[in-house]
Amino acid sequence: MTDNEAGALARALDRHQVDATAMANALVELDGHPGHRLFSSTLSSGITAERWAVAEVIFAGLWRDFDTYRAVLDAAERVRGRRSKLGPAEVAELRQLLVEPSVEVSRRAVPLPERGLTGAAEQIESITLAALAARMNDAYRQVSELAVRCDELNSTTLKTLAPLLEQARRLAEDDAALELEPAPVVLRVREIEQLAGNDPLALADRSLDDTLARLRAELAEERARVDRMLVLRERWEQVRAELVDATAALADLRVATADDYAAAAERVVGDLPALPVDRAPRLQAAVARLDDLSWAKRDAGAIDVRRDLAAADAELRAARQLATGLLERREELRGRFGAYQARAVRLGLAEEGAVMAVAERIKATLWRRPSDLAAATRDLADFRRLLVEPGTDTGGRSA
Repeated sequence: MTDNEAGALARALDRHQVDATAMANALVELDGHPGHRLFSSTLSSGITAERWAVAEVIFAGLWRDFDTYRAVLDAAERVRGRRSKLGPAEVAELRQLLVEPSVEVSRRAVPLPERGLTGAAEQIESITLAALAARMNDAYRQVSELAVRCDELNSTTLKTLAPLLEQARRLAEDDAALELEPAPVVLRVREIEQLAGNDPLALADRSLDDTLARLRAELAEERARVDRMLVLRERWEQVRAELVDATAALADLRVATADDYAAAAERVVGDLPALPVDRAPRLQAAVARLDDLSWAKRDAGAIDVRRDLAAADAELRAARQLATGLLERREELRGRFGAYQARAVRLGLAEEGAVMAVAERIKATLWRRPSDLAAATRDLADFRRLLVEPGTDTGGRSA
């Protein structure tokens, strides 16, 4: 033994005591860390619960190893405290405690076939104090990394989700006011919140960016739908009156279209398509049924009625345009014939036989009921050529 060895052992014991204090602080901090406190195996679910079930066994072993570590240091302190100056016996004991593999970490009964006649009944595994500290460090790293990861995933997800949760909360309140079930998007936002709170590790391998972007879009769409229903509830009497007026206007438009169809059929030869079906009675009945529906169905029903009104209105207006177009075409051809007659007079061709013959055909066609507009158009083209083409007796003269 040398004084140097005694001094080295004393310094080693001092270092271990400092390390023990740091270990105690670290273990207490880890025990109270949110990632451990909130996500133990009994408080979490899924992957997180599975990981913590393993980690808790490791953590419990870490505490036992720390107790062993402290017990070895306490024994070493008692040895050092025997004498003011360490003797050979104390140095040997300190060497055994602090340097040699004297820390028992496992004990296993040896089965009879394995131990032999003179073999030991137990197999004891012992390691050095430094090896015990290294084992504790590895266990601490595993548990602390899991705690930090759970806390980070939980905190980050909830922070990102906070605006969506607030939107979902307000939507749920408005849904309740409208006597609606919570919208699916509200439930999905809550599911992610619950996942972050119960099984954050389930979120570890997936990016939430696309999911959150879809949820934002769906929340905005649902917000618009709910706002529309709230406005509908506030203005229902006015909305209902507007729909009633619109269906009445549609009925009036069909009457006017039918009148124009009849006038066109009487005055003009033409192939008009069948008059559109009268949709006003069906739409009036649909409006009457809206009063008995929930606000969601009332909103959807009002949208359907407006859509069908617009389609029926467009169909009737297109049909009416065909009918009035034929009547307007007849008047246009009459006006053109009058202009051609005036030109024939200016050119001195009005009494020409060919000109008079075509003029009589045009009069007979355009002032007959029904008028053959196609024939009148051909005759007007002939009439115009007679006024401008050479070959007639006076076709080349100017006015």
